[in-house]
Amino acid sequence: MSSDDAQTRFNPRAMLVALQRREVDFILIGGLARVARGADEITRDLDICPSLQPISLGRLQAALIDLGVVSPDVVGGPPLQHVYDEARLRAEKVVSLPTVVGELKLVAAPAGVPRGYDALRAGATSEHLGGGLRIEIASTADLVTMAAALRRPEDVERLPALRQILKLEADRAALVTTNVLPPGSTLNLARPKEVRPNRGRDPGVGR
Repeated sequence: MSSDDAQTRFNPRAMLVALQRREVDFILIGGLARVARGADEITRDLDICPSLQPISLGRLQAALIDLGVVSPDVVGGPPLQHVYDEARLRAEKVVSLPTVVGELKLVAAPAGVPRGYDALRAGATSEHLGGGLRIEIASTADLVTMAAALRRPEDVERLPALRQILKLEADRAALVTTNVLPPGSTLNLARPKEVRPNRGRDPGVGR
């Protein structure tokens, strides 16, 4: 599958469901994690930091086969034939894998967080995404650390927004008072008026 096909079919939820179904231990990082924390950006791949425990790597292997991942060593080859063990994942900074529902990236030791999964797990939160899907997402603080450590122009540009999100998370009052209402407006917390049933008239008639 080409990278263009992977982007066209990008369905991050399907990837996350496959990983959860196989009970893979991982932390969501990268663009989708930033979006989940409130960043305004578009992402075309799914980045995860997997646990390097043998049992979880075995589950990851099964999930990759479920997702139709082909071996990067054999273009157009059969489903994944080799195991992504701890040594290989640590040796390759980013393992990009085209799946049937988009590109999946495995990052064992993200920039700025060399201890990877074990370090990220301390600050991550478990989030419900509906339909029984529940995943661990890297904290905003760790997302800031990773973006700063990468030092790529696009990551540097993201830092102010991420730091603002981090500030808002620390000051919950600001979540309500900052950039929510136009100047001079007030928030009406009064109980809404009772809606009476329409008797004997067509909805909308005479309005």
